[in-house]
Amino acid sequence: MKRNISVFILLILLASSFKYRTKAREVNQNVVTAGYSSASPQKTFPVESFNAAIEKLQQANSELSKGNPDLAKSMWSHKEDVTIFDEKAVGEIKGWQAVEATLNATSKQLSKESTYTFEKIASHEAAGQGYLLQKEHYKLANGRVIDLHVTVLFRKEANSWKIIHRQSDLSASARESDKSSK
Repeated sequence: MKRNISVFILLILLASSFKYRTKAREVNQNVVTAGYSSASPQKTFPVESFNAAIEKLQQANSELSKGNPDLAKSMWSHKEDVTIFDEKAVGEIKGWQAVEATLNATSKQLSKESTYTFEKIASHEAAGQGYLLQKEHYKLANGRVIDLHVTVLFRKEANSWKIIHRQSDLSASARESDKSSK
């Protein structure tokens, strides 16, 4: 009888030990079924940094100033909530189609001899949104200089920063020279 009790106790200890080891494995490991992990696979794409997006915008503006709108168009969100506020624009520029038409029209007014420079004032990004404040300077082929104060708003879409709004105003010195030339 003693032997039966000893065997019974040993079986209970083995069973409880196995039970606790199995629970510990469940906590630390994914369950594998039919050769596939139970955790749903997540595709990871590299996240574009905000500073990289700003550098890309500067390159896009340079290309646009030379008559090529393609990179600038790729920087914009293609959704209907995008806007451009420009003091020379007539009416509202809202929605991707209107923004695209504006970029195309702007590129047609510029030539390969135009130049673009900028002075970054400030930028910040947080929670999937960001902004850039800068001065932009365009020198056209005919010698005319356009100096702008620009605000650009960005939103993260599919791990990439996209422009959702741009506002540009002539700088005070540019307004004075415009008035004196009239």
